[in-house]
Amino acid sequence: MWMKKSFSIVILFFLFNFSVNANDLKISNIRWPVPDWEMANSTNRMESAQCQEFKHFATDNKNFLTEGLIIIKDGQILYEYYDDHYGIDVSHPLWSISKTFTGILLGTAVRDGRINLDMPLSAYYPHGNNTSNYQKILIKNLLYLDAGYNWNETELDVIDNPVVSMLYGAGHEDMTNFVLGKRIIKQGPAYKWNYSTGLPTVTMGVLKKVYATEYEEMPWRNLFNPLGMKNVTFERDITGTYIGGASVFSTPRDLAKLGYLLLNNGQWNGDIILPPEWIKVMLTPSPGYVSSGTIVTDIKDTGVYGGSLWLNRPIKNGLGKPYPNSPEDMFLAIGHLGQFLIMLPTQNMIIVRTGSDQEFHSKTDHFVSGALACFATPNSTVGKVQKTNPLSIGLGNIIRNIRNALQATTLQSAIAKNVCSCHLISGVDISTCLKRNKFSFAKFFSKIVVKKVEEKDGRISVQVWLAKLSRLFRRHSENSAKAYFTPAKPEFGCTLN
Repeated sequence: MWMKKSFSIVILFFLFNFSVNANDLKISNIRWPVPDWEMANSTNRMESAQCQEFKHFATDNKNFLTEGLIIIKDGQILYEYYDDHYGIDVSHPLWSISKTFTGILLGTAVRDGRINLDMPLSAYYPHGNNTSNYQKILIKNLLYLDAGYNWNETELDVIDNPVVSMLYGAGHEDMTNFVLGKRIIKQGPAYKWNYSTGLPTVTMGVLKKVYATEYEEMPWRNLFNPLGMKNVTFERDITGTYIGGASVFSTPRDLAKLGYLLLNNGQWNGDIILPPEWIKVMLTPSPGYVSSGTIVTDIKDTGVYGGSLWLNRPIKNGLGKPYPNSPEDMFLAIGHLGQFLIMLPTQNMIIVRTGSDQEFHSKTDHFVSGALACFATPNSTVGKVQKTNPLSIGLGNIIRNIRNALQATTLQSAIAKNVCSCHLISGVDISTCLKRNKFSFAKFFSKIVVKKVEEKDGRISVQVWLAKLSRLFRRHSENSAKAYFTPAKPEFGCTLN
């Protein structure tokens, strides 16, 4: 989890083998959200002390800024909340929850016999980085994030951080080939788990080759339409490849349907969207994570990773579970700034939360156990908020990193892309988009100028300049970045030029 924390830090400063089968999920009287979720009458429940405490923490806490929240139990919404900028039909950026979408889409391709996990990556991208270790990478290594690439999302310098370069820098035009060009560790794939936003995007590149002319409609045909997910945006790079690691937008209600699919072992209203075997694949710890090559010193900081899902089981000897006061069978998807899709099989519950919080990981156990105390087990223990240490990298390093971001125009690109998506997909005003995407810090060094233009070709552009910069950076206001939105194809969101 805590690559999400690290990714948050990057943006802030520059810019057990455990399985589940159908018999394990004993859910009776299933209420399918077709066409939408049922609302339960829980007025009296919310008056309890446990619920009042949970509600206060989850929705009134400036240090845990929640923008949308749904609690679902036994197929009914028990509680639903939105802040002033979001609502039932407003899509929200999901960031790394996109990885779970990609894992499920890969599962549908396996279901249909279009691909299998033991196929080599080189069957689709023959050249890669042209090494012997590259030839050993299998499709399953993409799913389990243990392909062996030298990829460090904790790197603070924008010049060297691969995820920032992929999304907003040198790699943004063709993200798949940017990732494939990275160096591979000498031990090769499956030796070490390494959190990567790039590998799910490579997965979407592989599926692009698998589906060819069907690729553009494939996410909707295979997943979104069968589940009745009507408000999903899936952004792409310039080559048309879906950004599988970070760029899905959805409403909380639609996202909850994805959770209900997983909670019901891949079944949906009489149809099999995912075979039970694929759910087992997703809930099996990454082989690279289990490997001795992955050294975990703090389970609460590192987490336990499966196949595009996080797990809450003690996997490494001598270490407990990441969330000590939350159920051991809990599994979840997590995104930058505190996006949550949480599945609780024993309680037959789903929790969806969208928000904007840099330190969300320190509050996760408290949040989940508080929800359980309110909606499922009143006498259960509520975990404490973990203490966090502020980042100390020194003023000199901060200035150097911001200067590097400006010189590479990466900061401008990050602002343009995220403001475009936030404003034109979610409909949030530009000033709030800047604040909640944590770009307000740039105002200490410059004036952010944002210009929205209706282009002659029908697209809408969002262009960003960082003007009146400190002489220290020696940059000029003509340096800018531009992102585009096509109203005729809103499902593809914004793309950097």
